[in-house]
Amino acid sequence: MTTLTSPDGPALYAGGRAFAEKDADIFVGRASETEQIVEAWREHRLTVLYGRPGVGKTSVLRAGVFPVLRKRNTHVLPVAELTHRPPFPVAALPERNRFRLAVLASWYTRASPGDVSGLTIANFLRKYRGFDRFGSELPTLGAIDGAEALLRTSGGHERDRREFLDELAVALKHAPGLHLLLVVRDSAYDEVLDLAARLGHARPGMCPLTPMSPETAHEILTVLLHRAGAPAETVAEALVEELRTVRLAGGVQTTSSLEPALLRLVGDRLWEGVPGDAEFSLQRLRADVNRVLTDFCAQSLAIVAADQSLPIRTLSAVFRNRFGGPEGRAGVPEERLREDVPGAVVDALRDLHLIRSRDRGGDRHYVLQHPRLIEPVARLGEGTVPIRRPGPAARLRQAHRALADGDPELARRHAEAATRACGEGDLRVLGEATTFLGDIADEQDDAETATARYREAAAIFEAVPDHSAVGWLLAGIGRMSLENDPDEAVRQLQAAARRLPRELSIKTAMGRALVRSGRRTAAAAVLEEVLGHDGGNREALIAKRALSETG
Repeated sequence: MTTLTSPDGPALYAGGRAFAEKDADIFVGRASETEQIVEAWREHRLTVLYGRPGVGKTSVLRAGVFPVLRKRNTHVLPVAELTHRPPFPVAALPERNRFRLAVLASWYTRASPGDVSGLTIANFLRKYRGFDRFGSELPTLGAIDGAEALLRTSGGHERDRREFLDELAVALKHAPGLHLLLVVRDSAYDEVLDLAARLGHARPGMCPLTPMSPETAHEILTVLLHRAGAPAETVAEALVEELRTVRLAGGVQTTSSLEPALLRLVGDRLWEGVPGDAEFSLQRLRADVNRVLTDFCAQSLAIVAADQSLPIRTLSAVFRNRFGGPEGRAGVPEERLREDVPGAVVDALRDLHLIRSRDRGGDRHYVLQHPRLIEPVARLGEGTVPIRRPGPAARLRQAHRALADGDPELARRHAEAATRACGEGDLRVLGEATTFLGDIADEQDDAETATARYREAAAIFEAVPDHSAVGWLLAGIGRMSLENDPDEAVRQLQAAARRLPRELSIKTAMGRALVRSGRRTAAAAVLEEVLGHDGGNREALIAKRALSETG
């Protein structure tokens, strides 16, 4: 027999997260797909990368496509995510289109909040172009991950969504160097084609990403296990076969492909709890894989139950009964599943890569993310599962996603959990989470709570110390005070301007506050100073016009 040893050093898999560009040296097995995406993106003005959840779209883009493009003298912008939330208070900004803010804050990482807020997509592309060493302009490659959010109505943000789509259409029309890549789930295939037509590109480049073949999975495992000093050939072959094997009451089946998310999960956790001198055997491998997958399912269900205020026993029983048998592969009708649990629970289970949707005969069904999960799901117990919560930064990202999905209450709970999880070394995350709680309150027109949260965050950032963050928080408080307490607005904005003396958006807001507080001469001087630096500053021009009209 062969001895199993736990790999030392950094994890060889990205685990539950997507691979990043820094993981390029361990990202293997997707060379042909990477090249297809690179060529399509460079050739077409609009390209769509699509595939089902968990298939590895983000990983291929970041750890596969980007390293290749950087070697080919390409002007490629950082990946934009529509769930991205910049760490500054949105109340401090004159323009707050959440879609534009998420994209430009991702693409334009060195910009100040005021600069990002005042730009349109087309203006950004005109100002920040790329050139080769001979001075010739390069095409600009920009990607938006999670672009499904652009395809559905957005509740209180619908006006922002439509405005942003109009901006994208203008940018594609008037910025001929822009090559845009949209990353979406395969369930949004028809909708993204409609969007492409709206953007003026009815025939975009289409790049499907499918699950891994057994051969690809074997290649990946062989390379990574070899680096870990594990018995590569023996374990890789056995592990691939084990992950393809589906055991049902009626017999054993073998799948033709593997989910990258499943491979990453098992690869990252397989050695946890295994003694260093354990002997390798097929029986032990099966037990260890089941241990990892059962724990993953139980943990995911426990987190969803806690987030959605459901008894864990109830959710576990529903999940086991619905998916712990043939229906886990054949599919549970959406209508039946939503009779058992709220729609928010279904969405959360999908986002955690437990289930995925599949259309059949015009009706939507839900199946397990991979049939190999049927066996561990069938064995789920009804006992209490201790939840291993992610760290504060991960909880804050969950909060961002919840708000982007239109669930401010869940976003608030995640953000509050992030603040509770912060330790002595997490002051910055604590400040960002507290700022985000202020953003949620501001979005719900609760100025009192938003102001209190921003003040808390300012005190935290004073301790970091981060005077820039403090300045933006004071600016947010000042802008929220413009209507009802202009004198307080002046005080807060003056304090913000002392910390950020070059930020024109803060000075413009201060000019507006001075107008409202009756200090017209001071207001005129401030607005003239702003326009002297930026003659096209829209907010300053409007404020100056209002000042002259009331004179």
